Formats: sequence, C-alpha cells, structure tokens
Amino acid sequence: MKRKQFEWYLSSFTSFKNPKIELEQYSTSSELCIDIITTIEDLIGFENKKVADLGCGPGILLLGAGAFEPSMLVGFDIDNEALDVCRENIENSELEESINIELVNCDLLNSDDIEKYKDMFDIIITNPPFGTKNNAGIDIKFIEVGLKMLKNGGSLFSLHKTSTRNFILKHGNSIDGIECECIAQLRWNLDKTYKFHKQKTRDIDVDLIRFHKK
Repeated sequence: MKRKQFEWYLSSFTSFKNPKIELEQYSTSSELCIDIITTIEDLIGFENKKVADLGCGPGILLLGAGAFEPSMLVGFDIDNEALDVCRENIENSELEESINIELVNCDLLNSDDIEKYKDMFDIIITNPPFGTKNNAGIDIKFIEVGLKMLKNGGSLFSLHKTSTRNFILKHGNSIDGIECECIAQLRWNLDKTYKFHKQKTRDIDVDLIRFHKK
C-alpha cells in the first residue's frame, strides 16, 4: 500500500472523544501510525499473523495493521468509551468482512482475562503510557504483560521516549529469552490535548523498540 493510500485509509477513523489524562490518552497521529506499521510490515510482515494492540484506544494502530491482511486482530483497553470509538472505526473500515476482530475491555495489569491469550500472538503492538510521577514504570509493565501473550518466535513492538532508550534496551535484554533492539527513531507531532498544554503542537522524539521472543 502506497503512503498516500494509507493516509486516506486512516483519515476516515475517529480519535478519542473524551481523552482521560489519568490514563495518559493521546491520539496517535496518522503519520506516526504509518511509520510504525510500515516499519513492522517491512521487517516481518502482518499477513496471516495474529496481532494484538495493548491499550488500543480508538484503534488506529490496530486498524493500521489490519490493512496488511493479518488473520486476527485483538485490541485491549481499560476504557470502554475508547473501545466504543474503536468499534465505530472497525465498522467504517469493513475489515470484519475478512479478518477476525475482537475487542477486550480489561485492566491489562490486573486481569485474569489475559490468561486465555497466553502465548497466542505473532505480533503485539503497544503505544503504552510513558508513565507520570503517579504512574511510574507502567510502560515496563505493559511490556511484561505483552511478552506473556507472545508466541515463541513472535515480536512485541513498543513506543518509548528516545530519552529512555538505554534504560528500555537494558531492561529488555535482561529478560531471559528476549532480544531487544531499537528499530526506528521517529517524531511524534503531538497536538494539544488537555487544557494545561500551552503549545498547540509539540514534537517528541520516540523510539520503536522490538522485543523478540526466541
């Protein structure tokens, strides 16, 4: 799929209607989604793969992956309002005609619901909360949960601030059976989302980190 076609496809989807700061909800821009999804597609491909998105929100990354013919898409999120938007986007995408799609409302960090997804997925994508003073380390917790849901030979792709790269890589490579590397440094043009934001937009340097389960 050419980039212009991908942009047109993503432009039909709706973002958060009521973003929640306590969940660190920010819209993943179309440009960032395209960069993430095409990087993964070029590296290992989505076709016929079982794919999950942890903290899927309105589903732009999930549906971005859906453009490349996976066999299954599963989105997980704690926020039912965000999942309602995701359901609307799925209907608009018409992907359900060809792909098995499931949405799961749960707290990934405190849920027995994920047990049935253990060792299931070929590819897991997550743009986790980066972690505030009140939520420190939540990005690492997302990774640890995701690795339990990943098949042997599968890969988890996670987005993190570039400033945390050394810490994330050190942690990832310390996990038994995991190879961790930064596969892309990207720019996230973040629009003003909350009232306390002073700038209309802000560019953030982010890394796409791959965790490969041997």
